[in-house]
Amino acid sequence: MRHKWRSILVFFAVATGCLLLSAWLVALHLENLAADRHLAMEGHPSVEQMLHLLQRSDIIVLKNTLTLFEFSGDPAGRERAAELLKHTDRYVSYCACLYLGAIGDQRSIPYLIRGLDHPASRSRPRVVKYLKSLTGQDFGENKTAWIRWWSAQNVGLAFDFTTKPS
Repeated sequence: MRHKWRSILVFFAVATGCLLLSAWLVALHLENLAADRHLAMEGHPSVEQMLHLLQRSDIIVLKNTLTLFEFSGDPAGRERAAELLKHTDRYVSYCACLYLGAIGDQRSIPYLIRGLDHPASRSRPRVVKYLKSLTGQDFGENKTAWIRWWSAQNVGLAFDFTTKPS
């Protein structure tokens, strides 16, 4: 009988330890996420810190870090931003194309064209500026004209220019 009680106590001690460890890990993760959000939104991160932030999956951290990179003009986050062009969240994808447009990356062109009717309308002048700089063309905010131009330059390549909800 004592052996049975000892086994039960050991089981509960191990289970309690696992629960406490899990709670500690969750708290640590949330603390790190809060610190990353604060740094991306209100801090002045170094390029190395911004590269670290681009590896996070948090949408708020990604959007703010991409915007920091856009305004810094530093190309260090270029390849990660190119990956984020295909992100399922349209705001992350949009911020990635703005950053890539700012640093002159041609991969951003169709995404910038897609962004001409993005809900974040205050950034449209930047979209047009980056498109003009990258292409030498000026169709303003006329998305249809930009699509027509892009399609003529990229015969046979398909691209979905519709802005999808997140």
